[in-house]
Amino acid sequence: MLSALVLVLVATVTTLVALAVNAASEREAWPWGLNLIQRYPFPSVLVLTVVLAGLSGLLVWVQQQARAQAPAVPPSGAGQDEGAASVVPLPVPDSKMVPRTGLVDVPWGELPVVWGRDGVVARLLESPQVGGCPVRVVTGMGGCGKTTVALAAAEAARGRGWRVWWVSAVDGTSLVAGMSAVAREAGASAEEVAAVDSEVALLGLVWRWLEQMAGRWLLGIDNADEPDLLGPGGTSLAGGTGWVRSAGSGVVVVTSRVADPAVWGNRVEVVPLGVLEEQPAASMLLDRMGRTGETELLAEATAVVNRLGRLPLAVHLAGSYLGSGVAEVGLAGYVGLLKARSVSLLSAGAPGWGEQDPRREVMSTWEISLDALARQGRGRSREVLRVLSFVAAGSVVPVSMLHPGVLADSGMVAAGEAGRAELAAALAGLRAVGLVESAPVRGGDGLLVHPLVAEVSRLLADRTGQRAIFLTAAAGLIVTAAKPLDPANPTDRDGWRVLAPHAMVVLDTASDLNDAYLRAQVVKVNNAVTYYLFAQGSYPAAIDHGNRVRSIAAGMLGAEHPDTLMSRNNLAAAYQAAGRLREAIPLCEATLAACERVLGAEHPDTLRSRNNLAAAYQAAGRLREAIPLCEATLAACERVLGAEHPDTLRSRNNLAAAYQAAGRLREAIPLCEATLAACERVLGAEHPDTLRSRNNLAYAYDAAGRLREAIPLYEATLAAYEQVLGAEHPDTLRSRNNLAYAYDAAGRLREAIPLYEATLAGCEQVLGAEHPDTLMSRDNLAGSYCAAGRLGEAIPLYEATLAGCEQVLGAEHPDTLMSRDNLAGSYCAAGRLGEAIPLYEATLAAYERVLGAEHPNTLTSRNNLATAYQAAGRLGEAIPLYEATLAACEPVLGAEHPNTLTSRNNLAAAYQAREEGE
Repeated sequence: MLSALVLVLVATVTTLVALAVNAASEREAWPWGLNLIQRYPFPSVLVLTVVLAGLSGLLVWVQQQARAQAPAVPPSGAGQDEGAASVVPLPVPDSKMVPRTGLVDVPWGELPVVWGRDGVVARLLESPQVGGCPVRVVTGMGGCGKTTVALAAAEAARGRGWRVWWVSAVDGTSLVAGMSAVAREAGASAEEVAAVDSEVALLGLVWRWLEQMAGRWLLGIDNADEPDLLGPGGTSLAGGTGWVRSAGSGVVVVTSRVADPAVWGNRVEVVPLGVLEEQPAASMLLDRMGRTGETELLAEATAVVNRLGRLPLAVHLAGSYLGSGVAEVGLAGYVGLLKARSVSLLSAGAPGWGEQDPRREVMSTWEISLDALARQGRGRSREVLRVLSFVAAGSVVPVSMLHPGVLADSGMVAAGEAGRAELAAALAGLRAVGLVESAPVRGGDGLLVHPLVAEVSRLLADRTGQRAIFLTAAAGLIVTAAKPLDPANPTDRDGWRVLAPHAMVVLDTASDLNDAYLRAQVVKVNNAVTYYLFAQGSYPAAIDHGNRVRSIAAGMLGAEHPDTLMSRNNLAAAYQAAGRLREAIPLCEATLAACERVLGAEHPDTLRSRNNLAAAYQAAGRLREAIPLCEATLAACERVLGAEHPDTLRSRNNLAAAYQAAGRLREAIPLCEATLAACERVLGAEHPDTLRSRNNLAYAYDAAGRLREAIPLYEATLAAYEQVLGAEHPDTLRSRNNLAYAYDAAGRLREAIPLYEATLAGCEQVLGAEHPDTLMSRDNLAGSYCAAGRLGEAIPLYEATLAGCEQVLGAEHPDTLMSRDNLAGSYCAAGRLGEAIPLYEATLAAYERVLGAEHPNTLTSRNNLATAYQAAGRLGEAIPLYEATLAACEPVLGAEHPNTLTSRNNLAAAYQAREEGE
């Protein structure tokens, strides 16, 4: 557009000039064919203007086409600087375990007809008046239909084109994992979610993105019966700074049994939900019976619902029974059955329930149904319902989880085919009378049990002394269902997501299990929850759950039980991934000491713990401690597990990366090459560990100056990462940053700079301004600006990076030294030698002390200081330094490494300058 304006200006100026010249030279004919302009000035100027305007339009069109065809800038991510390969910690628990995530997809299923609540549903979706609140908390006793009403509002919102999400607040881990998924749905990247290191930070991230959303949306927070979970880390639920708050054009609907307005605060509208009125309650009963419209039955239906206290859950269960083939009485006889069953339950010692307590009436309805099922030969229905009450109520239970063999071992069904038939009959009966509802689950059939049904069923199991039996059966089902699933396999993630809430519930009650082995297996399953959350990049949830598992395991199994040690190992890995090295390293050290003492020095879990500690040391820049630990771990892995065991391959990959970080490229590259070949052979070409190995090999080639090999490998690796892990996975972002670095090293700044800029923007948004990956991304971008001669942008960026590195990593961390060296280089390029030389001198001294005199980074720093001395005219100091650098580069890097060539060239130039000066 600027060029077009310039051309129009030229046309205008030309016009004025032509008119002026014409006026001044009427007596003298213009030469050549220009006399036409002199004779016909105004038509000539008009033609000239049209031509120039056409050229302007053509230029604008060409520029637009060039921009349209320019390569798209990929999403940003955390970059790594020179010498930092992508090293993955090794938090490897038992591979047959279950992860857990929150539920974001609304559990639509087959939604029931909502009777007598139309006004409430409409109220939940109303736009708030001035001063009003778009946050509604639906409160009421269990069974009054809170979730049903909230789901009806969600369905209506979806019908209006709103975006709708649903999160379970039954426990803290479900809430955090679910909100992490909401953040992703609202627009946050995977790395942004992964980078938050606390629930409070996640809370801020979620609401920041929700506030920016265009269009209407609804967020459902279900079963929030523990309000303290909604105000984490000192935030205030009542003050509007917790999980429940208003944002943008959205509506938040919460369901809870807690009705106290003081708990929710004046920023929330509490919507109390009572029992149904007579007419809608009677209509609901007839509808569930399949007798809608038969007005002659209204009187009898009204008598039944009044006896049930018009509680929606009780009406639903009664109608389901009366409408099934199981019912032995009609409406008239049902009231008598209710009276008799209610009295028997009360005399059996229901815990503190009075004669009018609605829970007693609800329980009466399903006990009548279970009695009828038993009389019809479906006697296992009661046992199956009791087992289902000991997993996560309100969460989908895959039918495939109900393993007949496990139920037979617990005495719930018969053994063999007879047991399968009994289980099928029991489930069919429970569905028929409405005690379980069908629910969609990917890849199969699922069931839902109402929380109140589960709660009362557990109480009955306690009263009858059968709690341990049913709990054992539930735990056995969870452990058995987890066995065929691999937490590292992306194809199993849907299975983990559905199974995990039940594993968490069983963990909370595992201390009541009589079988010590089964208790340990439950902990193993929940160790994998931590691992899964870690692998998904949900570090706050992994840390929260890891702490929970560690605490429960220590109390139940002992502080040094192998599964407790694994929980500590996984927690340490989550701390490291979140950048919390001050917590990770002591925990790794203590865990390794305990593993060596309890399990022995070469137990696989000890090797994993040792590998994790080595990775933590490397992340902290403590290479002198990391490398011997990596070497010892690899030797033991090869001896104990074999040369091609996946853990051995990971250990070998980490050692190669440590060698590369230490500048030992002659050892790193062959190890990277061998590891990649083995990974491709054992794990497959697109396994995440294979991709990491390929990325590390490309980085080693890059560090060795073999850019023709590095760049195609980076490009292929990045493409695979985007396909396998997604464009925003942390490993994908590191791969993208490494590719940008290779482009930079190859002088392809037009490709490198946009990639770096996008990466830095993403890191700052996702990880925060002071995360180590953000600091290195900023340093890399500053380097590319410097290489492009954009010193006015490079120097402030370098200065900010160095300040951040010193604060976050420490004054002598390798990344801090690199940042300091780079800042000195930019000062030198700007002619600020008085600042550059002291900075170079201090950096070189630190490099020699921290990394050694012959580390590649030390050699680069020595060369840079010699260059500054030469620029300052101090050839007497520069030449010896150049000579020493070249002498070290040739054996360390090779005679043809780019840095060696640069060093040789610099020395030759210094010799020439000395001769000319003489």
